[in-house]
Amino acid sequence: MKIKPIYVYLILFVAFIIGIILFTNKSSFNSSSEMTQNIPDDDVHRNMGKEGEMPSGSNVIEDARKRLDELKLSYEKNPEDTLRIREYADMLKFAHQPEKAIELYEKILKKDSKRIDILLELTSLYFNNGDLDKADSFTNNILKIDNNNQIAAYNSGAIAASRGDKAKAKTIWQGLINKYPNTDIALIAQQSIMQLDKTNQ
Repeated sequence: MKIKPIYVYLILFVAFIIGIILFTNKSSFNSSSEMTQNIPDDDVHRNMGKEGEMPSGSNVIEDARKRLDELKLSYEKNPEDTLRIREYADMLKFAHQPEKAIELYEKILKKDSKRIDILLELTSLYFNNGDLDKADSFTNNILKIDNNNQIAAYNSGAIAASRGDKAKAKTIWQGLINKYPNTDIALIAQQSIMQLDKTNQ
């Protein structure tokens, strides 16, 4: 049975996002732990740690809006501070405002073109927007900086597959499996190859 291309791309995008999350979780674990320890003692956050109790949806949305406004104000007061830029860009991304997020991420790159974390964010955003050329360009930039970057290597395979070059994608992913056996990236690559094979059935 043939699977429509739209489903192939959806499968690949899910795997692609898993790759991004894999990198992001590793790089942000410590900062997330610190944030958890400093959760505000207000009506929205007070019950977050209690089992079975979460703030209402309206409170979460309102809190997110306030946080976005706070980060915007902080950025406007410190427009050259890359930490403030990054925080605001991240929030814009989660608020489904990719164009604004891209603009800010690229501002950080102008200050430091070797920021792999920012290059990965841009890869993800452009891939999600369907701009495979830009996603590929940023991925190649990462590999020029660090040719052993597992996430960028995996993403290059996802981009190739999304362009219809399944052979190239499988070659890239098999290379990751061979180079990094028994790792998370190898497992993701193996699963992606299996999904590609299923599309040929």
